Amino acid sequence: MRVTAGSAVQMIDACHIVPFSESHDDTIGNGISLCPNLHRAFDRGLISIDENYKVIVSSQFRESDESDYSIRKYQSKRILLPTEEKYRPSRENLIWHLENRLIHRGKS
Repeated sequence: MRVTAGSAVQMIDACHIVPFSESHDDTIGNGISLCPNLHRAFDRGLISIDENYKVIVSSQFRESDESDYSIRKYQSKRILLPTEEKYRPSRENLIWHLENRLIHRGKS
């Protein structure tokens, strides 16, 4: 989601891929910009992003319907990336999140 509303309006959160409490990594490669709803879902393992920068939605995630604001609609969609590689999320960190945080059936 891109929102342009002037310099005083902030619509995104800075989100750590590997939690800072575990990694002490505050670098660009350990960060991703998400709206508040997706940030919470990411932190709770309901969504993740694979090494190809595509969204993975947990099999445990349930929504009541397919609304315009549905999180499930992001499944397999590629995220928007900075043009310069050095500003992109680290694939290694994304793999860590996918393996250690994404909730699968039978795993909490």
